[in-house]
Amino acid sequence: MTTQFRFWLVTALVALAHLTVTSFDTAFAQDRPNSLPTTTAKDSIRNAQTGAQQPSNTTQATDIPNPYIRYGIYGQGSYNQHQPGFKDLVPTEFGVKYSPVTSMTGVNGLLFSAGGLLELPIAGPFGISLRAGYSSFGATFRSQGTIPASYDNKPFDLLVGYFAETQLGTIDGQLLLWLRPLRSLSLYVGGTAGYAIQRRVRQYEKSLDPNFIWTLPNGQGSETRAEFNQDIPNFRTVPLWLTGGISYEIPLNANGTIMLAPEVFYQFQLPSVALFSLLNDPNRTWRVNSLRAGVSLRFSPNPTIFDEAEVKRQQEQQQQTKPQDVVTTNNKPTSNQPPVVKLYSIVGVATDGSETPNPMIRIEEVLASKSRPILGSIFFSENFATIPDRYQFINPADRSRFKVESLALQSDIDTYYHLLNIIGQRMTTKTKAKLTLTGMADAVGEKNNKTLALSRADEVKKYLVSTWGITASRISTLTRTTFQANREDTHEAEENRRVEITSDTPEILEELRFDYRGKVVTPPVVKARFDIEALAGLQAWKLEIAQDDTPLKTVRGGETYPKTFEWNLANAPLDSLPQTAQEISLRIEATDRNSRTARSPFTSLPVEMISTAKTKGTRTEIYHIYSSMQGVSAFSSADASVQRQLLTIMRKGVKPGAKIAITGYVDARLSTDNAKALTEQQAQNVANQLNMPDIIAAGGGVASFYNNTLPEGRLYNRFVQVEIKSAVK
Repeated sequence: MTTQFRFWLVTALVALAHLTVTSFDTAFAQDRPNSLPTTTAKDSIRNAQTGAQQPSNTTQATDIPNPYIRYGIYGQGSYNQHQPGFKDLVPTEFGVKYSPVTSMTGVNGLLFSAGGLLELPIAGPFGISLRAGYSSFGATFRSQGTIPASYDNKPFDLLVGYFAETQLGTIDGQLLLWLRPLRSLSLYVGGTAGYAIQRRVRQYEKSLDPNFIWTLPNGQGSETRAEFNQDIPNFRTVPLWLTGGISYEIPLNANGTIMLAPEVFYQFQLPSVALFSLLNDPNRTWRVNSLRAGVSLRFSPNPTIFDEAEVKRQQEQQQQTKPQDVVTTNNKPTSNQPPVVKLYSIVGVATDGSETPNPMIRIEEVLASKSRPILGSIFFSENFATIPDRYQFINPADRSRFKVESLALQSDIDTYYHLLNIIGQRMTTKTKAKLTLTGMADAVGEKNNKTLALSRADEVKKYLVSTWGITASRISTLTRTTFQANREDTHEAEENRRVEITSDTPEILEELRFDYRGKVVTPPVVKARFDIEALAGLQAWKLEIAQDDTPLKTVRGGETYPKTFEWNLANAPLDSLPQTAQEISLRIEATDRNSRTARSPFTSLPVEMISTAKTKGTRTEIYHIYSSMQGVSAFSSADASVQRQLLTIMRKGVKPGAKIAITGYVDARLSTDNAKALTEQQAQNVANQLNMPDIIAAGGGVASFYNNTLPEGRLYNRFVQVEIKSAVK
């Protein structure tokens, strides 16, 4: 390695280190959305895109889906600055007759490069960028001199031009380090290697005197002579460049998964290092520096935009856990004493809120039927008319393969995300049915923008027409003005940014029902209270629930932990429930910053399994009732939508001698203190209207079955569940 090469390499590394130091704080303050809650951040962001179920009252280490992964394509125009150090590329016998010529002059050219890219994060705002593509950087070189000539036996100096027209093309590979001092701004430094796939040259001499032409050996006259058209001899197969650049990303959609990035790069071949020359000849150098400007189209598998409204929703959700329920331990090691873990109690929480210490977990297998309500609204992001990606779309060619039965194992919210496909399929069978799509905009940020509201309705119509082949005349679109009493209520604004779907045929929006073999778990919630004392600072903690060495539930976190953890058995996946009658065990583990680990003793809970053989002759029907009203008056006799749902229950579900359990729930917009009384009142409203014996009404309080940061998640958390157990023959 030469001294000059080491100098340039060290200079590049020092520059990168300087950018690292000066940009580190800025990168984390401005780029990564650290204002998101430090607990359940991963679930919050992902659930914001997918609508997946989110556990309540859990605290995890921050793990936001990385917003820095990129893949895409690029195209650039390149201004190539040639620095030739040769008199010719194909040595000829005529070269010795030239007047003194030290080198040829390159004509800088504007050409192009294109290819694909992949960017991967390493740590924080740093990462690597890999690029591969094709680059063209040919040019025409010329020099001139004089040679002795004669005309009519009179000698004179003939002005001659010496030309080399090159056609050069390489397959390039780039390895770059990138740094993001700002969320959308990227700085790059690294290297480029090119594999030459095209290296042709046409070299010739030309008379620059218009009155003089050469006489060729065949006797013909020509302005040119000594012409060669061949591959450039002694061309370096893999030339190298130092590369630096800058790009700025412009998002093309709401969550920033598609971006257009203007970018500028400069490729520099070191002037004093033979390895960077295009020719394998130390006496004949040739270097090309390139200034490249263009755009790249980039895609990210994760959202890159976390707007203020989203952050605010995350923070509001985090505030559901009271500050005194979360403990942050000392970050700095101050003691060699190992941590101490205390598991105070385990209680079962019934639907009415009562607690039972060290409960027996009773799992009853049941034959059941459950309603899957179809809420006729599609919700949109602020100032956007594009249907969000969390809704499920299919290609027109696949619509014949879409089966509603395939949704049987999905949750209510996952079924809801197929709303347009369910409606589209039903519209194809109910050929006389018509739809009305009512677009709305919120009254605050969007100021009831009718154009935006109508565009939202048109987007829904466009999908139903193009994918499901519904005749456009069967779908009407209109707008409706919304009203918002509390202008600070962001949740109400979110729920107003929607398209309502109604039909003149009730079957189009009728609920789905699926029969299944399910499990009823008592108590529905198991709550553990624990504490960790780590004088050296807590590094990580873990809660484990297992049965016969088979993990059922594992929760991990970092330097913060909840004093209370709730295991929601009523809504847990079936494979995470106890599978046998053996007892289950629960344990807390903590590791401090000195890497010392402590564990609490195992606490065991008994399990009782009740199979369908023991419950033969009993069938459970579960209905979820959703109200278009809110507050104490919700689910009352004044609510027409509730009346229609109750009629369905009376017609299909209630048989003489049936036992009915009714439980009310509200979303996280209501405080926990008020939720209990309100949900009890709502459950009682439904019980009064059914007016049947053997009804137990209870309040379930705040529900977190689905993501409370999404409008549809809140709607699916505001319901009254009616569970009917009937004897069957």
